[in-house]
Formats: sequence, structure tokens, C-alpha cells
Amino acid sequence: MKPVLNPRVLDAILDTTDTPPWRDDPQAASSPVPSLQEILQILRERIWQRRPILGEIMQKHGGKTLHHYAQDFLDVNPSPLLDERKPELIEVARQIIEKRLGKETADHVARQLARLPLVSTTDHHSTIDHPFWVNANIISAIPYLGLMDPAMRHLVVFSFSSVSLNNASGYPRGMLFHGGMNGSGNLIRLPILPDTVKMSTVYGTRAFTRDDITKAESQLLKREKAGDIAAGRGEKIRALLEREFARPDVLAAPDLCSQITMINHALWPKLFHATWHRPAQTIPDLLYLEIETLVKELLLQKHLDDPTSLLHRFLFDPACTPLVHEHFNNLPGAFSLEKEWGTYLFWALDDENHRVRLKLENGVLRSFGGTIAVPCTPEGVGNALQRGRIFPSMLTCYLAVALYYGFKCLGGFCQVHDLTLVKQSWARMLRAMGENEEADAIMPIQTKELGGDGMVLTYFKTVKNEIVPATGVDMILEDADTSFERYVDLSRRIMLTEAMQSMLPEMYTVLYPSEERDQTLASVKPERILAGTGLRSKILAEREEWNTVHEGKDHCLCH
Repeated sequence: MKPVLNPRVLDAILDTTDTPPWRDDPQAASSPVPSLQEILQILRERIWQRRPILGEIMQKHGGKTLHHYAQDFLDVNPSPLLDERKPELIEVARQIIEKRLGKETADHVARQLARLPLVSTTDHHSTIDHPFWVNANIISAIPYLGLMDPAMRHLVVFSFSSVSLNNASGYPRGMLFHGGMNGSGNLIRLPILPDTVKMSTVYGTRAFTRDDITKAESQLLKREKAGDIAAGRGEKIRALLEREFARPDVLAAPDLCSQITMINHALWPKLFHATWHRPAQTIPDLLYLEIETLVKELLLQKHLDDPTSLLHRFLFDPACTPLVHEHFNNLPGAFSLEKEWGTYLFWALDDENHRVRLKLENGVLRSFGGTIAVPCTPEGVGNALQRGRIFPSMLTCYLAVALYYGFKCLGGFCQVHDLTLVKQSWARMLRAMGENEEADAIMPIQTKELGGDGMVLTYFKTVKNEIVPATGVDMILEDADTSFERYVDLSRRIMLTEAMQSMLPEMYTVLYPSEERDQTLASVKPERILAGTGLRSKILAEREEWNTVHEGKDHCLCH
């Protein structure tokens, strides 16, 4: 892809000083100099090219405040035919949650989902530290504070565990935080699980052990001695590891997915603390349950042995196979038979727990290398699911949770596009199957609500007085005021478009593989965007106003 900027002009865009050096460079000065706003517009256009429905959403709602936009999250359309099925999903979810968090929490979640069939499917299944997921959940939680209903006490996230442990948008392998040592915030990844498993899929990964925690603490000490971590910060991180990650019940959990559910449930309320005394508003608890395990159990318990089930027919009926190919081939979130991306309805896991694509070949789900073969029958699929050799794909998860059981799924910046197309294709396939009533029933399902993904309310202030998106660990460690009310207050002042600006380069890198990227776009720093668009001034001014009103002390984190 041809660069959009002269390299010296790029230095100007990325530079955070007031007098960038290119002004004295004749070669750079002779080139057109795009403004930062023009760079951001190019980023938006490139992102919207890959996800045009996201572009439609931002054009329609971008001028709304985050607070205004979030109020519609709780508005869930009824669909009588699908509503009758919801107790099946709720009971299976309750069973899984009870094993991880106990009967009382599981029962509360079940009662809430029966009243409000709303979940977020925005997140990757990882510790609540990446700014993507921290902010998505803060924004998704905002409307709950206005309910005044003690029964609505959980923010339920059906997260995706099909990512690798080293995933860039989150860090399931360990902890993500700022070391606090330089102007860019030196973001640090502290591994808990070893390097040998870094490309493993989160789904199916073993639980980390006491020995893994000890090795992580050793790595932490090395980073401290190397000067990567500010004085005193390492000790706080070490204490957090011992207090939350090394809890006996967490170490006794059967797998990493269960550990993440338990850790996030405990960490979430600790993100929000105040420097001034006041009665705390109750924020919803955060409950992560990986969607693949939920859908796996639904298939095993409800669908594999029921030939009348639509999901059974979708998976196994030979008459439906040509329709699946016709309506879902080359669809984002599904698969491509010609280009060999995605997977056919399930992912496989090899002996190293790496994700492997499957294709349907003569009634067999087969890996492209031919080393994995699963009969595409209820017995074959059921056996492979139980043994952990395969797990449901994104397409299968979308169809089950959103379009068969009818749950409203708040989505990320990719999902709002992908799920909308899946809904349209599923409706066309249902009509081709003669299931017109089913096709009509999914029409009310909402697929275009962006659940806060790619937007930022939480920031970390560096030693150079710049602000960068804060991680969840940053929020826990700092003494600054991170009370939830602050984010609600800021959400009333910031528009969707503003909140998304600092994450545009990272969204761009998610949507464009390295060989297709223009590095001039991928390299724009969040702190430069915040300073150049005026959002930094707005955030700092609001912080000062908040501190004046509440007589708080803000040391390092501002929102």
C-alpha cells in the first residue's frame, strides 16, 4: 500500500513537541502536510472500508454523548418465538457459572437474564486490563446505574476465547500495565504462562500454577532491576499477583478460562476507588463466560440429539449443506472456501493447542493439512467437543446466542458489521429452507449496537504529562480517583467520535494485516491524537473541575 505521507512529514504528525523539526527541512516542507484531522479521517475511511456498518453507526450516532448513546443498551426488542427458548440458554449458563463462582451468583445471573436478555459479546476472554475491554465494560455499565433495581446487578459478558494467549487486543497470557518510567508510558506485558504456550488458544489452555506465578514474579524483578518499572510499582504488582491470581480457589480451577472468570469477577470492583469519602454507587458486577464453552454445552445438552432443532439441521442435514455454502461463504466471521480463511462451523485444536481451520469434505470436518478428521455427525461432533478437540466457531456462536436464542449482544467494532451480515444471511437461508416464521422471528434482533469497544474514558498520565489509555491494572495500582461516577460524568461530556479517536490506529492494525498496512497510519500515537484534537484539554479540565468539587487528589491517573 502506498504511504500517504512523506516520512519526514510523518515525524511531524507523530512528534508531540510544539515545534517539530520538519519545518526546517526543505524536502519535507515542499510536501503537502496533512493535518492530524486529515490523518484521522484517512484512518476512519480505511476502517469503514473494512467494516462499513460501523461507519454507518458512527455517522448516525457519532455526535451523541457516550452517556446518551449507552442508554439504549437496555432496550431489548421482544421476539416471542425466540423468547420461549431463552430458558435453555439461561440454565446452561447458570450451570457453568455455579462451578466457577458459586450457586448464589449463578442464580442471580439466571434471574437477571430471564428479565433482561442482554449480554456483551465484545470482549476477548482475558484478564480485565486492556483498554479495549476496560472501557467497553465501563461504557456498557453506565445505563445500569440509572435502573435503581437491585436485581440488575451483573454485567454479563460472553467473551471470545478463540484468540491466542499472546493476543494483541488483550493479554490472556498474563498482566498488562504501564511501567511509569518514560513519556510514552512504556506498556509492559508480564507473562504468567510460559513462552512455549504463547501461541496456544485461550480455549483449552491449562490453568496457570503456583510455579507459574513464582516465575512471573521473577520476571517482574528483572524488569524492575532493568529500570522498566517505577520505584514501588513492582511491589504493588507483586502484591496483586499474590492477592488475586494466587488465591487457592483460582489455582484450583480446572483451566485458564475458569481462572479468568474468577479473577475478573474479583478485580472489577477494585478498578473503581475514590480519593474522597462518599456513599458508593453500586456498579454491576462483571461476569465473564467464554461463549464457546456456553455454545458447546448447549449443543451437547440440547441440539446434537434433536433432529428437529434448527441448529441440528444447520450442522448436520445434508439438504442444508449447500445452503450453508451459498449464504455464509466469504462472509466476515464465517469462512471462505476459495480463499481458505475462517473455518467451517468449528475450529479444531492440534496437539499444541493451536487453532486449526476445518473444511467439510465428504461428510467429514477435515483440517486443510488432513491430519485432523472429525465425522460431521452428531456422534462425531459430540465426541470431539467433549474431548476438547474442536470448539464452535464465531459463526456458530453468533447463530446460537443471538439468532436462535434471541439474546441482544452488545458488540465490538467488528461484530456490529459481521453479526448484521450473519443475520441477513441466516434470514435468507431460513426462507430457502421454508422456515418463514423463523426468518420473521429474527427480524427484531438488534445487531448494530456498539458496546463501547474502541472508545476510551480511562487515561494514564505519564511523567512527561502526556495521557495514554490506561489498563485495568493501572487503575487498581494508582492512588488517583477512579470512582465510577467520574466516568459517568465524563461520558456526559464526550461524544462517541471523540472517545474513539485515540484507538483508531489500533483498530486499523486489527483490521489490516501487516503486509497491507500503511505504517504512517498505524504509528500515530494516542497521546498525539489526544493533544492534537483538544480531547486532552477537555479531559484534564474535567478532572480539575471534579477535584475542585470533591476536594480529591489526583496523582497519576486522570479518568
